[in-house]
Amino acid sequence: ETATATYTLKVTPKTVTVTANNKTKVYGTSDPEFDATVTGLLGNDTVDYELSRAKGENVGSYAITPTGDKDQGNYTVTYVNGTFTITKATNVLTVTGTNLSKMYDGTALESAAATTNITEGTTIEYSTDNGQNWSETAPSRTDVGTTTVSVRATNDNYETATATYTLKVTPKLVTVTAIDNSKVYGATDPKLGATVTG
Repeated sequence: ETATATYTLKVTPKTVTVTANNKTKVYGTSDPEFDATVTGLLGNDTVDYELSRAKGENVGSYAITPTGDKDQGNYTVTYVNGTFTITKATNVLTVTGTNLSKMYDGTALESAAATTNITEGTTIEYSTDNGQNWSETAPSRTDVGTTTVSVRATNDNYETATATYTLKVTPKLVTVTAIDNSKVYGATDPKLGATVTG
């Protein structure tokens, strides 16, 4: 009698992983080319996938997402996100302090700080205590003396720019002139007086 049997040959898909490579750029520049690392392929085999990143142009971190079919011929594909980082731009914001001086006249000497390349979302702040406290109100000086002012421009997308300048009020010249006077010998001294100018 002839003996027969049946059996199967089964080849299951090999697991392949597509991992988006991390990328970075400086704020305001163009995106780099995105790519991925594929592990698990044999020989010259390939799998198809696309890469995209979350929308946004401000400084921060965004997901790079690889996508494609899960089942691709001899392979089962899994996808792993990468991270796209936008870093702050440097040497863009500029703040230049201008030293101001005047003679005391009873009115305030206002602050002055020249700023360039200031973009939307930039905050200008001032401090008169070496940066211990900051305010968006520019300081002024009325009385005689010197005030050192620190100024900074901050923006989430740029490195902070700082500068220092001074407000100096100098004394005003005042003249006190004694008024000429006289008396007759033996009489009581008259009341003395003076005029003050300035």
